Amino acid sequence: MTYRSVLVHVDNDAASQSRLDYAVRLARGFDAELVGIYLVPGTDLSPSSAAMLRPEVVARRLAEFGDAQHAAEKAFRTAAAGVAAVDWRAPAGAPIDAAVVHGRCTDLFILGQRDAATASFGDALVTSVLLSSGRPTLVVPTTPPASVGENVLVAWNGGREAARAIGDALPLLERAKHLDILAVDDDGEPGVAERLAGARLGTWLRAHGIAAGVDRHEVRDIGVGEWLLDRAADLGSDLIVMGGYGHARMRELVLGGVTRTVLRSMTVPVFMAH
Repeated sequence: MTYRSVLVHVDNDAASQSRLDYAVRLARGFDAELVGIYLVPGTDLSPSSAAMLRPEVVARRLAEFGDAQHAAEKAFRTAAAGVAAVDWRAPAGAPIDAAVVHGRCTDLFILGQRDAATASFGDALVTSVLLSSGRPTLVVPTTPPASVGENVLVAWNGGREAARAIGDALPLLERAKHLDILAVDDDGEPGVAERLAGARLGTWLRAHGIAAGVDRHEVRDIGVGEWLLDRAADLGSDLIVMGGYGHARMRELVLGGVTRTVLRSMTVPVFMAH
């Protein structure tokens, strides 16, 4: 199995370059097409908004938007010079909606960890892509590791989201040098069904040439999200694979507690699927 198309979010923030470098390394490793998509908040200048501004103000803002976009495209094309196939997209309209639509036709969407300066937009971008695009999402921290998926931690709870994440991450798991699969028990001793599910997971992975057992752990005095991040640090993991959980609240999709904790405090890339 492999990835043929990798989509990476590009903007003008300082962290964009390290995220882009990580995406380039992953795309080269799989000989995949790398697609850069320019998504930033506040660039959708509608006719009604423009009508309320002086013409010179509108012209200046459009020029600023254009200059920023050209700078981001130049950075993308420079970084991706060694990738066999590249594409650049700067969709018009609402950026969050565009991210979801473009994300539905790719093998993997690479996004960045939330930035304090644009936290609201960053949270909405990751939440919408993860919960609505139907494709796996790889969120990269501000300073990603030098290696890409060599030492992987997989979080397993026997649920749909975790199964989907592992299935979508198989191309990475097949190439990993070391794999730790951790099953977390935070609500009592696991029953027969949970243990059988772990055994089936090991059998399925071995069919793909991946030799890894499932280690069960009880988590009582710390949140599961914090525990996973601590274990990743202890194990020297350079990638976490886990289900991305969410729920609807007042007609709005929001991330679950463990997912939110991991994404906000992560120090290594996190591969998620919903």
